[in-house]
Amino acid sequence: MNLPPPAAVCWLDGVPLPAREVALAVGDPGLLAGMGLFETLAVHEGRALQPNAHFDRLKRGAETLGLDLPAADHMREVVTTAAGQQECSPLGWLKIVVTSGGRWIVFCGPMEPGDSGRPASAVVLPWRRNPADPLVGLKTLNYAANVLGIAEARRRGADEGLWLNVRGRFAEGCTSNLFVVRGRQLHTPSEREGILPGIVRAAALGAARKMGLAVHEGRVRWKRLRGADEAFLTSSLRGIRPLVRLEGKPVGAGAPGAVTGRIAAEVARIRGVTTIADQDA
Repeated sequence: MNLPPPAAVCWLDGVPLPAREVALAVGDPGLLAGMGLFETLAVHEGRALQPNAHFDRLKRGAETLGLDLPAADHMREVVTTAAGQQECSPLGWLKIVVTSGGRWIVFCGPMEPGDSGRPASAVVLPWRRNPADPLVGLKTLNYAANVLGIAEARRRGADEGLWLNVRGRFAEGCTSNLFVVRGRQLHTPSEREGILPGIVRAAALGAARKMGLAVHEGRVRWKRLRGADEAFLTSSLRGIRPLVRLEGKPVGAGAPGAVTGRIAAEVARIRGVTTIADQDA
C-alpha cells in the first residue's frame, strides 16, 4: 500500500496543525508497543465514504484494547472538515489514528485513480495467520506483518499477498478481503478464519444477497479458489478489484467476471460513488 504524502495540515487531538509539528511523546504506548488503532477512509469529492461504519469498527476495537476515544461528534466534525480540504479532492484517503496514550490524529491526502477497477494478481504468503491471536479482527498499529506481506507480493510480481491461516485455509489479503464466485454462490472466509471484517466486505455481502446469490461465510480452501468462476478483493480505498491471477495462473477465465461487475456496481451505489480508487480492509 503506497499512499502519497499527507496534506500539509493534520489534526492532533482535534486541533489543526502543520504536519511537521504533529508528534507523539516517546513514552506513548502507541509508539512503543503499537497499542493503538487506525482507520483508513476513502474520500470522494470531498466526502469521506461510510464514516459511520468506520467509527463503529473503531469503537469496537477501542473497547477490546481498552482505549479511550474522543467524543464521537468531535471526531466526526474533524473527519468531515479534513475530507473537505481541497487536497483530498476528487479522490483521496483519510486516516484516523488513536493511541492508548490518549492521542488522536487525523490526516489525509490525494490519490490517483489508477487502480480503480483494475484487475489484480495475488500470491500466497509464506507465513500463516492465527485465528486465536488476540489482535485478530482489530485494525491495530501493529501493521508490520501486512507491510512485509505487501513487499513480498511485489517482490514476486503481484499486487496483493494472501494469508493462509494455521489450518491451511484462506483468510484475507494484506489490505483486502477475499471473495470467490462459483455459479450463483459467493464464498468468503468467515471471521472465525482470522480476518479483519472489512467495511466494503460488508457492503459486498449485502449487495450479493440483494442480487439473490447464495452467500457462504465460512471456509475457503485451495480447491474452492482453484475451481472459481470468478474471484475478487474488497477494500475501503480500492473498492472492488477482480482477482484474475493467483500464483501466476489465471483465476476462472483470467478476466473480470460479470458477477464481480454487478456486485461492484451495487457497492458503488451503496457508497454513493461512481468510481473508487486504491485500499485497507
